[in-house]
Amino acid sequence: MATTEMKTKKEIIKYLIVTPFIGATDFGVYYLLIHFRLPYSVSKAISYVIANGAGYLFNKFWIFKRKRKQSAVPEVGRYFIVDVSLFAVNIIINQVILHVWPHAVFLAIATASILTAMMSFICKKFWVFKTSSV
Repeated sequence: MATTEMKTKKEIIKYLIVTPFIGATDFGVYYLLIHFRLPYSVSKAISYVIANGAGYLFNKFWIFKRKRKQSAVPEVGRYFIVDVSLFAVNIIINQVILHVWPHAVFLAIATASILTAMMSFICKKFWVFKTSSV
């Protein structure tokens, strides 16, 4: 029991380290592409794909240490489902808070980001990168 708890704590710490890095990657690539005069939507699409690709690799190989020999297609599919679903949840939480408190922009984005980050960790640990021992 203590080993599982310690493993989960290490995963949470790693997740807290990687998450801002992935956000910074998304932000940096987006602004770099805008600098080169790509359209905003194209820049955002490219930055999203690059950041999520990096996020997948960090989650799989460093945070959750999954080195399965079977096809990664179902795992990538689950990862994509989680990220797209939580993107929608993030927007909904943000909008609900802004509906109740129209000027609480920081509260809205902070709350939406923190809640979806927690949900993301849980979904990725127990569904996307699950092991038979968890």
